[in-house]
Amino acid sequence: MKKNESVSLIDAIKCPHCKYLMDYAPYLDEYEMSGEFEMDCEKCAKPFHVDFCSSFHFTSEKVEDEK
Repeated sequence: MKKNESVSLIDAIKCPHCKYLMDYAPYLDEYEMSGEFEMDCEKCAKPFHVDFCSSFHFTSEKVEDEK
């Protein structure tokens, strides 16, 4: 990532040209956690580079005692 770039926390790939949002599932293998690839926008057809890193978010809470 370059100095002036920000991390996008949306669950989609956003075209840097027209800002169109695309589903990422067709572009990733099931077990890929990070990587990069080139693709063309589904809307404007302009090429761009995608760099991705998967993350997980866990939450927990106490189980209420049953009586």
